[in-house]
Amino acid sequence: MLNPDDSSESERTQKKAQLLARFSAYLDANETASSEQQGETVDLYRLFTELAALKAEVKTESRQLKSALDEFKTVTDLLQRNNEQLTAELAERRQASNADQQRIEQPLLLELLELRDRIEAGVNEASTAPTGWFKRNAQQRHASALHEGMTITLRRLDAALSRYQVSPIETQGLPFDPLNMNVVGTQHQPEHDEGTVLTEQRKGYRRHDTLYRVAEVIVNKKEEK
Repeated sequence: MLNPDDSSESERTQKKAQLLARFSAYLDANETASSEQQGETVDLYRLFTELAALKAEVKTESRQLKSALDEFKTVTDLLQRNNEQLTAELAERRQASNADQQRIEQPLLLELLELRDRIEAGVNEASTAPTGWFKRNAQQRHASALHEGMTITLRRLDAALSRYQVSPIETQGLPFDPLNMNVVGTQHQPEHDEGTVLTEQRKGYRRHDTLYRVAEVIVNKKEEK
C-alpha cells in the first residue's frame, strides 16, 4: 500500500519538471526572437547603406548629365550662330553677284532695246504703207513677207527681253509720271485730263526695280485762252 507522503512528493516532482520544461521553452523562444530581431537590424542597416550609395551615384550622374546638356546647348548655339552668319554671307554674295551680273548685262540689253525700236518702226511703217505703193505683185509679196518676218523677229526679241525680266512701262492713258517718263511734246485733247499721256514716242523699260530707260511721251495740255 502506497504512502500518501510518497504520492505528494511524486506530484511535486512532476510539477517542477513541467515548470522547468516551460521555462526552458520560454528561454528558447526569446533567444530565437532576439536572433531574428538582430538579423532584421543587420538587413535594414545594409539597406540604408545601399540607398545612401545609390543616392550619391544618382547625384553624380545628374551632375554629369547637366554638364553634358550644358555643353550640348553651347555647341548647338554656336552652330546656329555660324549657320545664321553663313546664310547672311551667302545672301550678300548672291546679291552682289546678281548686281554684278545686271551691270554686265545692262549695256547688251540696252542695245537690244534700241534694236527693238528700229524693228518696231519698220513693222509700223510697212503696215501703214498704201496698197498702191508697190508697182508689181511680186514687190507686194516681198513686202508682206518682210513685214511678217520683222513681226516674228519682234516677238522673239520681246520674249528674250522677258526672260531677262525686262518689261515695258505702261504709259498710254495714264497720268504723267516724272520718275518714269519724259515729256517730249504736248497736245490738246479736251476729252482727256491735263497731264494724261496721249501717245508714246519711245517706250520705257524696267528690270525688276531698276529703271532701264525712261519713256518719252506726249501729254495732254489745256488749251491756253
